[in-house]
Amino acid sequence: MLNTYLSREAARKLRHGAFWLRREDILSMDGTPVVGEPVQLRDEDGQVLGLGDVDLEASFPVRRLGLPEEAVEGLIPRHIRHALERRARLVDDPRFCRLVNDDGDGLPGLIVDRYETHFVVQTLTRPMDARIEEITRAIVEVAGAGSVLLRNDSARRKALGLAPQRPHVLYGNPPRWCRLLELGARFTVDLTYGLNTGYHYDQREVRKFLSRLSREARVLDPCCNVGGLFIHAGLHGAKQILAFDADADAADLARENAEANGLFGRVKVESGKALDVLKAVTDTFDLVLLDTRDAGSPEDFIEHVRRAIQRTRHGGRLLLTGYHPPLPVGSFEELVAEACEREQRVAFRLARLGLPPDHPSPVNTPGADYLDAVALEVN
Repeated sequence: MLNTYLSREAARKLRHGAFWLRREDILSMDGTPVVGEPVQLRDEDGQVLGLGDVDLEASFPVRRLGLPEEAVEGLIPRHIRHALERRARLVDDPRFCRLVNDDGDGLPGLIVDRYETHFVVQTLTRPMDARIEEITRAIVEVAGAGSVLLRNDSARRKALGLAPQRPHVLYGNPPRWCRLLELGARFTVDLTYGLNTGYHYDQREVRKFLSRLSREARVLDPCCNVGGLFIHAGLHGAKQILAFDADADAADLARENAEANGLFGRVKVESGKALDVLKAVTDTFDLVLLDTRDAGSPEDFIEHVRRAIQRTRHGGRLLLTGYHPPLPVGSFEELVAEACEREQRVAFRLARLGLPPDHPSPVNTPGADYLDAVALEVN
């Protein structure tokens, strides 16, 4: 195994829990690391700091893979086994959850979402790209996968300088459409062409809080995807729901999911872009659900929130989710406040929400908790 020597300050960061380092943190290397083969990270004096991936073309060329005492043999299966044990303790139904969440599960650049016996994989670093056969084998052997599907067609790969790939099968015969259960609701999702891996497990805490906001509410959901939010609003007493999505296929699935959950007659789903919908709708609602994934910049985010505030009645509730990127880390509530100020509306925060337990992240890594959500009462 090759050695990579790090500066004194970089070694201090690793010892204090850092999970990635910059190129200037590297002092020297024994030869040229092969992408996908772990290296031994050492300080200036040669003391072992742990295992890592080194990719000099990446924005963060050094990524932590293991602690100083950790063996490289069996590393991928070992981390996947630990991830399974975590979910068994922390998730209500571990058959449907995120199984591997990047650095939070010790596998930087790897995402694995589980749909009972079907597993969907995304790789976000070149080292993980190179390990795809080993990853597939570990998921099958450790997690008992019936099928494994690779979804490397996301915009996030392009933003990281990685070539997008068409969805393709790594193992078994995954279905295009799959059913899942979450918090008492049933969903059909598109594993092959749906957004990300087909379903937003990362919004589970937001869905849980909807039970407190939805009773007898008239609801607007302008960016509903397959209905992950408004379905739960309906199951907890919403009396009327108007929902939209820019993707016609997602809107069709949202319609099917509404019927599958007994919401026929209370839900109307149409096609439309979120901002266009918020501009065109003239009514106000008791509860507005705004997923801002279509907002491409802070100013665009503010515009989406402003329009959502306009559609929220006096004393109504607004449930917002934001993501970074594109939002700068730590800017979410400041931008929400800016939108309220521009609309001259007073808002009270009812709850601050974030990622669920199946999305663990290192505590000292800014940006790892990529989702922010807030429930507001708007006056």
